[in-house]
Amino acid sequence: MTTALPTWAYVWGRYLAGLVMSLGLALLLLASILGMGGLLHLTITDYPAPEIGNVLLLWVGMVLPATILVSSFGFALSTLLPRLSTLVKVVIMVIWIVGALVIPLGLGGNTTPPPAWYVNWDPTSGITALGLLPSYAIHLNPTITNEAQLQQFILSVENKMPDLAGWFAPHLLLAGLSLVLVLVAALAFRRSRDVLH
Repeated sequence: MTTALPTWAYVWGRYLAGLVMSLGLALLLLASILGMGGLLHLTITDYPAPEIGNVLLLWVGMVLPATILVSSFGFALSTLLPRLSTLVKVVIMVIWIVGALVIPLGLGGNTTPPPAWYVNWDPTSGITALGLLPSYAIHLNPTITNEAQLQQFILSVENKMPDLAGWFAPHLLLAGLSLVLVLVAALAFRRSRDVLH
């Protein structure tokens, strides 16, 4: 707090250090998804190799914005409310778990799909994934007569890329708005050294 750095550099440096750690964990998730897909491809007969482009696109649309959002939101609130930083992190974690796990479980048994705006703007992607499920429904074609045809049909459904039009931009916009929140926190933050002068 008493370093010779300007306040903006102090705040942004702390933020970028936390963001780099968060993005490192997100990259570890990406590596594990691709690694597990590759391992299954090598060890199970007829298991398709992961579609690296599709996996990267979904990671950029779902995991990366969520990582930036949570990291930025937590940092900004903890910077503005330093005495409540632990409580801020706990509240964010509880809200995230409710949004990612509890709400989708409640909607999972419902026959009506969630509203499109909710599917598109859900930062956890829990509802987004639930909203994409109907496009992956398997309706067996009566022309499928043997196991090989059935397996080929299932692989074609498995490799189908979801429609990104509705939710890709909102997810990236949420990440961008969280960066604006960090900017506000950086501008509003005052060190004791700044107050004394």
